[in-house]
Amino acid sequence: MKILLVVKSKVMENLGVMYLSSVIKKAGSQCKIVEFSDAMTCYKIWKPEVVGFSIMTGDKERFRELADKIRDYDDYSDKKTVIIVGGADPTFFPTGYEWADHIVRGEAEQWFADFLGYEVDYSDINSIPHPDRSDFPGMKIRDFISSRGCGSACGYCYNSTWYKLFPDVQRIRVRKVDDVIKEILHAQPEFVYYQDSCFGVNMNWMREFSKKYGQEVRVPYHCHLRPEQCTEERVLALHDSNCVSVKIALETGSDRLRKLINRGKTNNEDAYKACRMLRKWDIAVIMQNILGLPTATMDEDLGTLEQNIRCRPSYSWVSIFQPYPKTELADKCEKNGWYQGDYSEIGDNFFDKSLLSCFTDEHKEHVEVLQKIFALCVDKSYLPKEDELTWENFPKLVHKIMRVAGDKKMFPGIDL
Repeated sequence: MKILLVVKSKVMENLGVMYLSSVIKKAGSQCKIVEFSDAMTCYKIWKPEVVGFSIMTGDKERFRELADKIRDYDDYSDKKTVIIVGGADPTFFPTGYEWADHIVRGEAEQWFADFLGYEVDYSDINSIPHPDRSDFPGMKIRDFISSRGCGSACGYCYNSTWYKLFPDVQRIRVRKVDDVIKEILHAQPEFVYYQDSCFGVNMNWMREFSKKYGQEVRVPYHCHLRPEQCTEERVLALHDSNCVSVKIALETGSDRLRKLINRGKTNNEDAYKACRMLRKWDIAVIMQNILGLPTATMDEDLGTLEQNIRCRPSYSWVSIFQPYPKTELADKCEKNGWYQGDYSEIGDNFFDKSLLSCFTDEHKEHVEVLQKIFALCVDKSYLPKEDELTWENFPKLVHKIMRVAGDKKMFPGIDL
């Protein structure tokens, strides 16, 4: 049997469908992974019996249109293709997919094995075959996971809803260190990107990983951590195993907003100490932040910028809050009248604008400009005033930031 798996883009490796491709091939079928723009051409040439779509929220309609094209082609060529949908959107919003033959919610390795009559049990994470990388050739940065799941319940994330849908699934499932290393040695990447929600949560696992990875692999890698994880022992273990960069999520510098988004365990001092500790061991820090959280004031968002300037990360990554449906924070937005729009207007881009109705147009403009200038402000230690954050003033603001940065270099040690 030929099975075609379609993803939105192949700019980066897509571990979800890559795991499925391995399962499909283990079951004795053929599999190809293609990106959306090439799907119809590949379908006509390769003529698969099954097509699977991996769909993110915001992309349902474009995949439905692709399904219509496949059905039309089937009518013309007198064949019947089985269409399967999976991914985040069908998992949380299964209605509206009547055009598909099957809807797969959650992890799909076991579902596909059963669908293909392949008798196997993937209940243990270590029994799942390594992802098939054959349709992502020449990638210098390779993605891996050492665990599945997350122990946090951030209000803007789907995790809380996920565990309500799948209460029998353990919240965090960790792979054996030896299996992770075996996969990496086989893939031979130039750089390893661990996509775990939170890497090496168990310190015993981290100690074993650091020793074995440092001795057997040594390929530079990146991972995600929470600020409070960054103890001296953990950071040293990261350093010894050749971790060269990490992402840590501050999200907001406001204690009030942290409570709103269920990030109460994170605080500014932990983030500051984490950045200082990681710098000490020459590990680059990418700080993650969210602007425009529900009811956030510009003073609070500028306070987040100020905290980033204090922490001095290697880079400050920042998004604008989007009320993704079925998340706890989106429910709060609806309940409190902070968002009254149509969820269909929410795409997969969280950099462009705020959709919340609790903000004025002027406030939204300030947030959008701050998002664009945030990383530069952190890099140059510049804290703008609210009235500077307009599109009309944008070129002047960039020029001013660079002039101030230049003056600091010309007159070091002088408070200007």
